Amino acid sequence: MNHFHEDKLKMLPSSMKDLGPQRHFRLPVGPFLALGLLQVPLCMAYNLVMAIATDFAATTYTSCHVFNFFPTTSAAAKSQHSIWAFACWMEFPFWIANAWLQFRFYRRTLPKAVRSFGYLIVMLLAVSSFIMLLWGTFAQVDGDSLLHIAIALSLFMSCAIYMAGSFVCCKYYMLDKDRQQLHEELSIRLKSKLVFLYFVTVVIMWLFYFIHQKFCLPFAYSIFGFGEFVSSECFCLYLCLAYFDFYHVYICYDQRMGFYLSEI
Repeated sequence: MNHFHEDKLKMLPSSMKDLGPQRHFRLPVGPFLALGLLQVPLCMAYNLVMAIATDFAATTYTSCHVFNFFPTTSAAAKSQHSIWAFACWMEFPFWIANAWLQFRFYRRTLPKAVRSFGYLIVMLLAVSSFIMLLWGTFAQVDGDSLLHIAIALSLFMSCAIYMAGSFVCCKYYMLDKDRQQLHEELSIRLKSKLVFLYFVTVVIMWLFYFIHQKFCLPFAYSIFGFGEFVSSECFCLYLCLAYFDFYHVYICYDQRMGFYLSEI
């Protein structure tokens, strides 16, 4: 390495760029990606607050005509459809970037026997990003319409499978427990809590949706809406934990090489 450094110092300049000062910088991917993925969960919380404050009667109304105190995430998004559509379109590039980085990450770290499974999980994330765009674009459609039901069910299934599959890949195939670093330990703990909370709220959510549809009890649809909000936030925050997966990755610029991505 010392000989190479000495030879590099002795090399003659080949262009005018070599005579000037060398320009280079690097931008961390992890924080930038996590901030981009925070747009939708923050917008969900904003939609909920605004729906309760400005459109409570319409967002809590059901065909049963019973009292509800909590709107569903879909009803809140419909009430604030403009800001919701903007947030979905703004976050879409970050979902795609996350899927691309995870594809490269799985290709390097997953054992060959389960690598195809990892690729399938990444594909589900990409599909979920397009379904999220559809939700943002058609947020104003009625909750009983076939389009809304198709978007809601397909988004729920793709997100649930992705969350469970990516957690399995992370916990059982990629972590070396003998050489586990602090950020990896923190990441797996946070992911474990979010996965547990997500699936618990999903079970409660669908249970009370059935109760609402079957018996039309007061507050049942509100509990369903609360479970929908919590599970949606859990999934979005789970995506934001990509910060820990790619904290060591940088977008680099060098005057000679241009822009490039550091090794994942």
